[in-house]
Amino acid sequence: MINQIHLGDCLDFMREMPDKCVDLVLTDPPFGMKFQSGRREERHEKIDGDDNLDWLPQWAEETFRILKEDGQAYIFCSWHKVDIFKTEIEKHAKIKNILIWMKNNHGSGDLFADFAPQYEMIIFVNKLNKHLIGKRESNILKFQKTDNALHPTQKPIDLIGYIASKSISSGTVFDPFSGSGTTAIACHDLGLDFICVEKDPDYHAASVKRLEEHKRQGRLF
Repeated sequence: MINQIHLGDCLDFMREMPDKCVDLVLTDPPFGMKFQSGRREERHEKIDGDDNLDWLPQWAEETFRILKEDGQAYIFCSWHKVDIFKTEIEKHAKIKNILIWMKNNHGSGDLFADFAPQYEMIIFVNKLNKHLIGKRESNILKFQKTDNALHPTQKPIDLIGYIASKSISSGTVFDPFSGSGTTAIACHDLGLDFICVEKDPDYHAASVKRLEEHKRQGRLF
């Protein structure tokens, strides 16, 4: 189970996991907003499960069942449905903060009747107020966007690595919505164990290939 990207539905997978078995949950779930790129050429299929949040209550329950008593969680979210995410998460754990990932450029959206979107939210849960690693830093995280070459919501490796490194120096990171495999790669680079799950067979295959290529490149240097 450890240090693999598994193919499957994360809820089914999590139900087979024992209580309090992971140190950190770090994930970018579907936002429930029917995300579709505003660009002219659509490069990816729509995200499975992004048309509703019916899965969220069970997911929140399982997430905080498998998270250790002193565990932490970082859950990416959008302002569109952050109230629903907060409601379900706070049934199981107190939210410590909401971090803001400020991107180097903005998305498209409504070009005339709205402000240009340039951030995503990250819900931060710290179950027992365990101390973060290193100095106290801002809750505004400035990292460049990726080109989304492998996934429509692909996250930067350095952003995910930074978040993980603030919470644990050893232990197991769980990502139930693995997508392009960024969490797996960031954990590999930090020497952290990881368990990742991806439902879509194409994204799963691409992320496994990406991880293996990253490992080989690391050995070359």
